[in-house]
Amino acid sequence: MKYSEKTLNYYNSLKRVGGFDENNKSVGTGIVGSPLCGDVMKIQILFDKDDKIIEAKHKVFGCVSAIASMELACKKLNGLTIEQAQKIENLEVAEELELSDIKKHCSVLAKEAITAAVEDYLLKKNNIGKKMITVSEYAIKKLKELITSKGKECKGVSVVINNAGCAGINYTLAYEIEEKNIVDKKFENIDGVFFFYNEDDEILINGIEINVVENSLGVGFVVTNKNQFSCENCTCKCA
Repeated sequence: MKYSEKTLNYYNSLKRVGGFDENNKSVGTGIVGSPLCGDVMKIQILFDKDDKIIEAKHKVFGCVSAIASMELACKKLNGLTIEQAQKIENLEVAEELELSDIKKHCSVLAKEAITAAVEDYLLKKNNIGKKMITVSEYAIKKLKELITSKGKECKGVSVVINNAGCAGINYTLAYEIEEKNIVDKKFENIDGVFFFYNEDDEILINGIEINVVENSLGVGFVVTNKNQFSCENCTCKCA
């Protein structure tokens, strides 16, 4: 894949990679993309008391064009109001980076990430929580039963990513028995069940849904990701 000189310039001089404390109500976090295709983007926007953007940072799991798109998007956001940020269009990013038609989906994801981050900030400002993990009521019930059967030492379950990239992502759940295995992990408490995950896997955890199936072989859990959809540009050989 040949990238434009402008795309490579942004990719080779990254200044806005990183993040902020997600618990800070002045920070909006947006995570979007397709783990199946291989491009997943996380952007965090820091706002001041007047809802003006102080700074934006990003982390990207994806190709050169995806990383360059987020770097440029973060640069454009500095100093903007919410209204101005929402007016940034993906074509602005695509044209400035001179992205090929097959790579323009990267600029679309950048636009979606900005929208998601602004939405998250507004939810926090209004004290409305937002979960990365969704679990069905029946799955919660069965997990509580299984965790209880493991004894008081069981802390909950970890969401484990088995493989990633264009081949897709498989998730499994693993019981967490030892405290030392979860001290550095992030977690969500959903109706009394703790779901742990590695911070580095956050962009691939966002959007997962956990359901349960029962058959003659026993109880099984199905973990899917609403962001894991087929991408019409998978033939682009993202690398």
